[in-house]
Amino acid sequence: MAIGDFFSGLGQRVGKGLTAVGGYDPMQQVSPEEAERRRQEGMQSLQRSLGRATAILSGDPKRMQLAEQQTQQAKQDRLLQELGQDPRYADMIKLYRAGLDPSMFAPKTTKGPSSYEEYIRTDSTPTEAEYLAFLERQKKAGASTTTVQLPKEEEEYIKSLAKLGETDITESRKIATTSRELIPRLQTAQILLQNPDFVTGPLTEKFLPLKKLYNDLTGQDQTEVSGQELFQALANYTVPRMRPPGSGATSDFEANLFSTATIGLGKSKESNELLVATMIQQAKREQKLLKEKEKYFLKNKGNTIGFEQYLEENNLVPPLYQQINLQSQDIGEFYDKGLIRNGEAYIDMTDPNFPKLTVFRIADFD
Repeated sequence: MAIGDFFSGLGQRVGKGLTAVGGYDPMQQVSPEEAERRRQEGMQSLQRSLGRATAILSGDPKRMQLAEQQTQQAKQDRLLQELGQDPRYADMIKLYRAGLDPSMFAPKTTKGPSSYEEYIRTDSTPTEAEYLAFLERQKKAGASTTTVQLPKEEEEYIKSLAKLGETDITESRKIATTSRELIPRLQTAQILLQNPDFVTGPLTEKFLPLKKLYNDLTGQDQTEVSGQELFQALANYTVPRMRPPGSGATSDFEANLFSTATIGLGKSKESNELLVATMIQQAKREQKLLKEKEKYFLKNKGNTIGFEQYLEENNLVPPLYQQINLQSQDIGEFYDKGLIRNGEAYIDMTDPNFPKLTVFRIADFD
């Protein structure tokens, strides 16, 4: 009996832990379906973050590209899922998921001259003589323009496209805002890592409190310890911000998993250099993507459908990493021209069969 109670209690605690992963507060009055949706969303977010971190550390460009595609697809799926709850947009989203352009199926109308469109609204059986008389009356009245109302179906379709575009822009702005807040802190961490004497790693993290206490007791300089404490604080700041905006609170269990996908004092210095460079480059790329999407949004009258294809065809935003062949290209010349900066991650294509993700350090090429 006691053993049964033990396992029953254990199952309840596990259930509560999984509920917390989705950002579900037991004090909130939500349905079991909503709690399950939050749990699934939290777990998927964790899987993507960990997959992205693993891809970065592997140095495999194909895995990194796949991780980026999965992240973008998740954003798009979440947007379509929210709009799919509105029955007015259901048919349009089905076409979009099928790979078809919804605008191809928009209601088509054939309109005659505006004056005739207005006239037939007043007379369902017009004759030529009656129509000519109508034009004469319009001319005498000084009528110069005529407003024709769009059919209801076409008007609803245009509104649905505008709704989809507005939601897309709003989500992109949330992501860009979070990224923008991270940039100065990540740049500070990068400056600390560029110091040859700055050390990180498992032992550094474990012995930091003892080292700080020893320096206090012996009156030694605390500069190194202060830098490591600052780096640890910057790393902790990034953890909760790895969760997608608006997806709920971050539980302790989730925070522990997110911490493995970002910089940390317990990671090797090489891993931290690669992670911080990638996070800075990704954050800056999000700013450029938002700028181009807003331009596309205004140009297409509130519609963002087809933006990804437009972006690819016009090559408006560069890829996350540059590809450089060190045998045929002078990376020092890249640096002199401002095409690569100290601490930036790039793909070394010296051996095309085994591309290598690495960090550019100007000191290595002096």
